[in-house]
Amino acid sequence: HENILAAAKSRQDFTANVSHELKTPITAISGYAELIENRLIDSEAEVHVASQIRHNADRLLSLVTDIIQLSELDHRELPRKFEQLDLFSVARECVNEHVLMASQRNIKLICSGTSAGINADRRLVREMIDNLLQNAIRYNKENGTVKVHVTIENGHPMISVEDTGIGIPMEHQNRIFERFYRVDKSRSKETGGTGLGLAIVKHIVAQHDAELNLESTPGEGTKITVSFPVYQG
Repeated sequence: HENILAAAKSRQDFTANVSHELKTPITAISGYAELIENRLIDSEAEVHVASQIRHNADRLLSLVTDIIQLSELDHRELPRKFEQLDLFSVARECVNEHVLMASQRNIKLICSGTSAGINADRRLVREMIDNLLQNAIRYNKENGTVKVHVTIENGHPMISVEDTGIGIPMEHQNRIFERFYRVDKSRSKETGGTGLGLAIVKHIVAQHDAELNLESTPGEGTKITVSFPVYQG
């Protein structure tokens, strides 16, 4: 009975948070559109207003995409396509796709390690690594570094994503995988974060019977490690 009540409370909180998060960009887009409709924008402000509309539309799209992803992950009965993968190969693909995002913030990406076989859903593993990379880049410092390392320890394939960013205070560390939980709300929204990325990571890790570990020091950086079950290839 308590579990049912807790689940209902969690869904209620999530719905309230979704409503709040979606309302902000929608209100901004509506407001700017109204200014244009009433011809209250001069030619000099047009580019700024257009930029703000695009920024909020991008944010809205990111939110909807992440909400749909979480909804799908919540339904464990949905088909998963588990196959034999090389974790290092998938990690390298993801890193290559984030080079531009990192370079725009003067951040160096490094991918190292060894081949490591896993039984996994390729799409979900890519989603997991993408979210870890995006966080590591968003919350990094100017001229910082993000290191992605794949290894095998005691038979367990492991991937770590380590940054030289702002770090996470100890009192926040056990909550950052919650939906919409942000340590720095203004920075998260400014850099395009939805507050759902690490919640998605947690779901994907659970669906692969993997383990999640966080190490972080404020002002120095954060390292998140995912350890997969021993490979049965």
